[in-house]
Amino acid sequence: MSTVPDGTIEVSGPAGGTVTVCAHGAPAAEDFAAALTTAAGEASTVLVDLSRVDHFTTEAVAALIPHLQGAGCRVIVTASAAVEGKLARLGLAGIVTPATKSVT
Repeated sequence: MSTVPDGTIEVSGPAGGTVTVCAHGAPAAEDFAAALTTAAGEASTVLVDLSRVDHFTTEAVAALIPHLQGAGCRVIVTASAAVEGKLARLGLAGIVTPATKSVT
């Protein structure tokens, strides 16, 4: 099992028009912003994987918000419980929590 250092941000793709940005631990806001900017410039869809993040600063959230609101590309976010809670407190929970519908 490989261990990725805390604060690492991996960017993979583009593949089929999609770039994945995967953060680990507690990424620095400036590194996260640079990765998002690069990803958005390379693909029409950006998958942001924050499921391995245990701490997300307000500055890192600030780096994410323009990409979520911009019309340049589609951004899909998955998040750990810690990050999801922080995003919910900032009113962004609907972005990371998919709606569930029952069909009967």
